[in-house]
Amino acid sequence: MSGCSLRQQNNSFNLTEQEVTSILNDACTIKRDTRQRYKIDGKRYKTLSSSKGYKKRGIASWYGADFDGKQTACGEEYDMYDFTAAHKTLPLPSYLKVQNLRNGKTVIVKVNDRGPFVDDRLIDLSYAAAKKIDMLESGTSPVRVFAVSEAEAANYFKNNEKSIFSLSIFEKIVNRNKRSITLQVGAFSNSDGANSLKKRIESLGVDNVFISKARSKRKTFHRVRIGPVKTSREYEDAIRKLSSLSLDINLISD
Repeated sequence: MSGCSLRQQNNSFNLTEQEVTSILNDACTIKRDTRQRYKIDGKRYKTLSSSKGYKKRGIASWYGADFDGKQTACGEEYDMYDFTAAHKTLPLPSYLKVQNLRNGKTVIVKVNDRGPFVDDRLIDLSYAAAKKIDMLESGTSPVRVFAVSEAEAANYFKNNEKSIFSLSIFEKIVNRNKRSITLQVGAFSNSDGANSLKKRIESLGVDNVFISKARSKRKTFHRVRIGPVKTSREYEDAIRKLSSLSLDINLISD
């Protein structure tokens, strides 16, 4: 599935080859695991024959709603809620661990696309991957990346929800708690910031936006929330609209 086969990897995660294949659920229809040359905006690129041993530091950025549902370079559709990434020269697919050097947070991603075609950028992360390492608000961040095996990636995906905002999470919370679900999209120490965000969200066509006050350690916070969110369709619609604002969105079960 990548530049080196599973049998050549050190599988210390107690997963069979069938389990790894099932978890990764590789939907790439275009295998680009050999050296290829291509040209973008007048600049030439040559892909690597293998991801084995790859490690590098650089700047990460992220891409979201504008590309959601479009075909990636490996043939599958880009899903902004999966842990994926774009890289200019690694084989497709490859698997990388990405560490945000500002806070130490890490995520494992599947490289299934080409980019980012900006000189100072090393990797373009999906919306979900960027949220996982807390770089949505900054837009870019210095990172360290290094290749991991398919077995390690499968083990990570098995123990971590690939899609932070997947319907399965929403439905699990609803079925388990039978409670009202709201989305918290911001918390401010002053009402001006909260009101400003509320107006921005409403301008996107999102309904039921409200501000809730809460006290913590003698401070008052103005929390911007959306809800209650009652159906899967309402949930998907709200998340898709909100993703353009680079917000740190959290599910709240009251």
